[in-house]
Amino acid sequence: MARIGTLVDLLLFYSLERSLFNRMVCKMGKNPHQVKRTIALWLMLEEIGYHDHLIRTIHSHDDKTIEAFFYEALRCLECIKPNNIAIEPTVFNEPINYYNREFMHKRFMHIMGTVCDKIFGERAAIEVDMSGMRPVPVMVRPIEEVSAPNYGLGPRQTNLNPEASDFYPGVQIPEDARTMFLTFSKGHPLSRHEIVNFFTSKWGEVVEDVVMEHTRRGHNPQFGRIVFTTSTVIPMVLNGHSKAKFLVNRKHLWARPYLQRHGGTGS
Repeated sequence: MARIGTLVDLLLFYSLERSLFNRMVCKMGKNPHQVKRTIALWLMLEEIGYHDHLIRTIHSHDDKTIEAFFYEALRCLECIKPNNIAIEPTVFNEPINYYNREFMHKRFMHIMGTVCDKIFGERAAIEVDMSGMRPVPVMVRPIEEVSAPNYGLGPRQTNLNPEASDFYPGVQIPEDARTMFLTFSKGHPLSRHEIVNFFTSKWGEVVEDVVMEHTRRGHNPQFGRIVFTTSTVIPMVLNGHSKAKFLVNRKHLWARPYLQRHGGTGS
């Protein structure tokens, strides 16, 4: 596991994990403590080489599939307990056996203490402020907690709106801080539908809105803006660069952080 310096570095490095945590807790209504343990398990499986991009792969699926992974992870957590005699077959059965589960449990507890306890709060992942220089504790609306793991029994019923954006009372994240500026190759524009589908397929239900350039009839838009539900998506899109380039349906798409110019024109 990579050595991370400050807490802000840790938060930015684990942006995908924080986004997945918020999705599972705030949108899917899962127990925050169980989600934290689940993500720690997935990080441990990545660390031992079971799957190089396990969390990214899980995050790319729909909520129903993620829920299935969640319940399976809870079973795995029971299997790797030091005093547990029986080991039930799971989708992660290959790395879990009598000989290495003690090692796996130790690595799991290490990741819980050094990563997950630091980047996840009681109700939501720890955010980074607009400048990206310091952590910001956040709170979300109360959710119904799971009193006990529901192993393989299917999805729980919840009153939460599955289409609702993350809600952070007292912490207003401006729209500009959740927005990226998009440009297209001349003569090869992307539709709003294509843009939404592309970002959703890679990072989940993170798109709040897409605004396209207004053009005269017969002229194609050359740029647009995408507004995310949370600012944590932007570091994932950029992946350490100042600008990101993608190929969407054989057409080029460039994305960079949105800067609001004086006079109200974004760039």
